[in-house]
Amino acid sequence: MSNWPGPGAESLDSDVDRVGDRGRLKVLDDSGLLDSEAEEIFDRGVRLATKLLGTKVALLSLVDENRQFFKAAEGLPSPYSERRETPLSHSFCQHVVRSGEVLAIADARMHPLVAENAAIQDLNVIAYLGVPIVAPDGHVLGSFCAIDGEPRQWSGDDVETLRAIAAGVESEVRLRIEAERRRRLQEKADADRARLALVLESTADGVLSIGRDLTVNYANRSAGGMLGEGLVGRHVRDVLPNAEGVAFNALVEDAFATGEAREAEIFCPSLGRWIEARAASQGGELSLFFRDVTARHRAQESRQLLTRELHHRIKNLFAIVRGMISMTARGATDPAEMARALQGRLISLSRAHDLIRPAMSDDDGANYQDIFLADLVTMLVEPYRKPGIENLAIEGPALRLGVNSTTHVALLVHELTTNASKYGALSEPGGRLSVGWTMDGETLDLAWVETGGPDPEGPPPRPGFGSQLIALCVETQLEGELMLNWLPTGLDLRAKIPLRAIAR
Repeated sequence: MSNWPGPGAESLDSDVDRVGDRGRLKVLDDSGLLDSEAEEIFDRGVRLATKLLGTKVALLSLVDENRQFFKAAEGLPSPYSERRETPLSHSFCQHVVRSGEVLAIADARMHPLVAENAAIQDLNVIAYLGVPIVAPDGHVLGSFCAIDGEPRQWSGDDVETLRAIAAGVESEVRLRIEAERRRRLQEKADADRARLALVLESTADGVLSIGRDLTVNYANRSAGGMLGEGLVGRHVRDVLPNAEGVAFNALVEDAFATGEAREAEIFCPSLGRWIEARAASQGGELSLFFRDVTARHRAQESRQLLTRELHHRIKNLFAIVRGMISMTARGATDPAEMARALQGRLISLSRAHDLIRPAMSDDDGANYQDIFLADLVTMLVEPYRKPGIENLAIEGPALRLGVNSTTHVALLVHELTTNASKYGALSEPGGRLSVGWTMDGETLDLAWVETGGPDPEGPPPRPGFGSQLIALCVETQLEGELMLNWLPTGLDLRAKIPLRAIAR
């Protein structure tokens, strides 16, 4: 047969882009076969081809963008046998890639497609029979070919023989491609798992993976920090903190039962904390994500209380100013003196309002300036001082207040001062207020002592709004301890507050 059955030069030239096709080159590169060591399983194939077809040369040629690499070669002359590659200027196999069909050439010197190919002169390629090696996705990676140094008419049996050998070679190539693909997928999966593990171990949220038997299979570092170490292998009931209405366990069981994500904010009395939790099941496992949102709840409670306080203060604003006017008028000798004294007291009240205002907005640190406890007490009590009477004593070491604690201390002092001016020591001409503090290790000891006022006759029958506000400031917002003593001489308040809360 003469030059059977390959396509003519014109049809092949219309498909020259197949060699440089990006998808094909990627499959070839991902196969791991390019520039790899010789392997016996492929070498057997080319040896078998030379024996059965009686040719001097047989090749498994993989066609790259600018070269062909011989994964297996038999009978190739030096130096190409050592190099195991040639440029495409010496490649017949590139035309098999372009056409995707068998290429049979009886005499290359007479064939218009390859007559100018350098392999004729340098490798003595005269007769050529090439069968395409096709990847699983259909891309032609190269050719399994037989070459002779003399003209040869390739028969149908020759083509079928080469096809049969090439089929076995192609199967091995496909196995290698699939194995390499799976290896790369495994590497990517391992890398994804490593990244996920890094995220889970770095997040501040606690994460638990729980099996259908309600046993913990995984716990990240934050979960261990919140719930304790040694969580894996334990039953979820022994791991999750006691919550109101056994809410944690109900959340987990409901998510398992419905297969739908469940969310809840749960108060845990054993921790004294609010926990936001989200449970989502997939297959036989459930992921539980949780975080401490106590600070958010405290902020919400604080804002709600401050809103009530704002309404309370606005309602009493005119009464307070009216009382100031009356008190100032009694001690003033002329209108100018009264105006100066009244103006000073109103300015002090305005400063107290400025201290409370940051907690009523989202920008707690805006325009904040350092303030010390002694200055704060003086500022807030000043509007209620009687003209010409030394009824206030302030004593304690310098103590700087933090941006958040300033608001809570201001509320505390303002409420105590208002009550003292209405019902306590500052409501009587002979009354006296002493505010003192010391620091014992990591604790602030605060004393508010009123004397010379009306007899309080014991604590009020039920706590009013003012008492609730005082307790909230000390015990909740400042995380301290509060002791109220209603003595015949007046109110004696003692508070122990952590210095870390004062510094916030």
